[in-house]
Amino acid sequence: MNPLWVLRHGESTANVQGLIVSAPGPRALTEVGLTARGREQARAAAAEGLAQGLGPQTVIVSSDFARALQTAQEFAAGLGAAPPRVEVRLRERSFGRYDEGPASAYEQIWQVDRERGTHEGGVEQVAAVAARVTAVLHEADALAREAPVVLVAHGDVLQIALAVTAGRDPHDHREVSHLGNAELRRIGEGRGAADGDLDP
Repeated sequence: MNPLWVLRHGESTANVQGLIVSAPGPRALTEVGLTARGREQARAAAAEGLAQGLGPQTVIVSSDFARALQTAQEFAAGLGAAPPRVEVRLRERSFGRYDEGPASAYEQIWQVDRERGTHEGGVEQVAAVAARVTAVLHEADALAREAPVVLVAHGDVLQIALAVTAGRDPHDHREVSHLGNAELRRIGEGRGAADGDLDP
């Protein structure tokens, strides 16, 4: 079994503007992409990946949101790997009524998560994110029998994925060490679907 990695997208225009962009429309899919710095971060992540033993054989699976897909494309080019595979289940968590609003709203969303509360206003529940990301993790494990796999996605989605793979309650995802922009992190190896450690 090859290791599984996660990579958060590089700095985006929404990051710079301090906005939440999570609805799967033109803004997320085409308009809100990487800044020049974000592209540099993605290339630096590829250099780190090469130093960690990743290379042309690596399978890269990405959210279809522009900021993640552009990161994955830069990363793949830096490794000399095939273009990324698109996976809509890696899209950003839906933040409902907070979409296009200030990023400061994340804190109150995360507080509801910690309290095991129920979100209103179209905010995607933690359990729903955990379910879709867990399904992707199981499929990535199957791919990892042949080659290293890197999942490229978004902050909350990957924080929840890291909590799940660590055997923690996904509601505690903010207690897991936070992923910075274009941070590449290995999340272990040998997690077969029969191991039971990927269940939300």
